Amino acid sequence: MTFRNLVATTALVALASTALLFPAAPFAGAAARKGDGSGGRTVAHHAQGKRISAPAIKKKAPEADLYPTGHDAVEPSLGQTKNGMVFYTAAGTRNEVVRSKDGGKSWEVVSPALGGQNVHAISLDPYLYVDEWTNRVYTIDLLVGCSLMSYSDDHGQSWTTNPLACGRPVNDHQTLFSGPPVSSPTVGYDNVVYYCWNDVATSACGKSIDGGLTWRATGEPAFSVSDVDGTNGQNGTRHCGGLHGHGVVGHDGTVFLPKEHCTEPWLAISKDEGTTWERVKVSNKVAIWGPDPSVAVDAKGNIYYLFLSKDRLPYLSYSRNGGKTWSEPLMVGTPGLTETALATLDAGAPGKVAIAYYGTDDVSGKIAKREYPAEVMWNGYMTMTDNLFTKKPVFYSGAINTAKDPLARGACGPRRCFEAYDFIDVVVGFDGSPWASFSDSCVTVCAGTPAIEGTSGVVGRLINGPKLR
Repeated sequence: MTFRNLVATTALVALASTALLFPAAPFAGAAARKGDGSGGRTVAHHAQGKRISAPAIKKKAPEADLYPTGHDAVEPSLGQTKNGMVFYTAAGTRNEVVRSKDGGKSWEVVSPALGGQNVHAISLDPYLYVDEWTNRVYTIDLLVGCSLMSYSDDHGQSWTTNPLACGRPVNDHQTLFSGPPVSSPTVGYDNVVYYCWNDVATSACGKSIDGGLTWRATGEPAFSVSDVDGTNGQNGTRHCGGLHGHGVVGHDGTVFLPKEHCTEPWLAISKDEGTTWERVKVSNKVAIWGPDPSVAVDAKGNIYYLFLSKDRLPYLSYSRNGGKTWSEPLMVGTPGLTETALATLDAGAPGKVAIAYYGTDDVSGKIAKREYPAEVMWNGYMTMTDNLFTKKPVFYSGAINTAKDPLARGACGPRRCFEAYDFIDVVVGFDGSPWASFSDSCVTVCAGTPAIEGTSGVVGRLINGPKLR
């Protein structure tokens, strides 16, 4: 028996009894809601929500479509393989990995299983990641002491499972990502896989050079509570915590981990696989506490950084010199937007970016005095641009849902938004169109108290617009 098979077998045996205690519920496939719930044509605008009236530009605006997955929706994430298959996971009463082979029109369960039972039946923090270089699909779930990870190299038909996929025991708010090695000799897998987590005081990482079978510590923390020398934005001895956003790796192996650090937008950068980190401040604008900032990098090494500022609107900045200097942040939200939650981004080709977020125009006035009755509606928005590096970039933004059928009502954010909790996800597909994962908490009841019963995972997509790859 190979070591890989031994790890998989050990994990499945250990988890068999757990899976039987939490059997997977029957899965009902769902047809796309295009034409019966999708948001329709997006709006063309410049930064700061300034609408564009030029017909030639408006004509290029993509459509925002919505596809229900029939899956639960706590902290949804997704990815796409090179053949166009879309994978989605989220926690809930059914902690499943589902797959669409037809552009979101239908979904099927492809969770790692033993005897027909899902071995990832429970999760405190779910996460799905598709390695864009190797096409490997990872699903990883936090179980307090460590994380349970499975990966598939055949689009979810079979899985290898590792019950000890963590940098060290007792961690939270994990992120899994991978990229080319810088110095490590990888074993049986081309890329180095990184696992970073919050342990309250620091933002630390581990890495695997064999595709996720074994793990080791990288080096110093990406962010530390004791950094008080001014290099990471702290004044005095303020406790900035360890919560961070999802990491990425550039084509040269550089690792990036974003963080709101004592209400400032910071980025940790490592050129030696996490052994040491350089910390750079992205902007002097306030980054509000709680929401994860988001980072992306393209094939040319351009870095993109998205964060929410004190007005609770999304701001995008970029660096074309490895993080040494940054552009002035642009407010990239849709026209009329007054508040945002859980904003995230991904990049395709240079200057081409996709963003997803919850947003509303139903609240106004000073943040501290705002109220959020059940009548406040939150939509799932997607924004894209294919010319960010121009003097006056054009953005296209739109809700994936109809105005009569919002994704949430009442209070949403800044830290969490109903059953979506801490984050949503967006990826630029290999066909050049962006995909995003949302939680729809207005499935059966969408009025009254915030404790709305009935949630569902939905996927948004911008189609028939400019290509981002």
